[in-house]
Amino acid sequence: MIKTFISAAVLMSLPVAAFAGERTFTRDGVTYVYTSEQRGEATVLTGKALPDGSSYTLTVRGRKVTGHVGGTPVSFSIAKPLDRTVETAQR
Repeated sequence: MIKTFISAAVLMSLPVAAFAGERTFTRDGVTYVYTSEQRGEATVLTGKALPDGSSYTLTVRGRKVTGHVGGTPVSFSIAKPLDRTVETAQR
């Protein structure tokens, strides 16, 4: 169940940028607050599910996802790799 939820909610509904900035989304009454960071070829998603506060860290490399959700190891594949767009601010 955790694998299905994380793959559907976190990975398929989010384009991930290459900067670390806090983001949120809500699905099925649970709000997810997370940051993303590029580490070489991998994207690391770190966050918490609210209101219970369970934490998760997911590492995405291509179509493969590994990590921990609430202390439980997870590993699954996603349909397509995450977008690696770089957002910059210029003045």
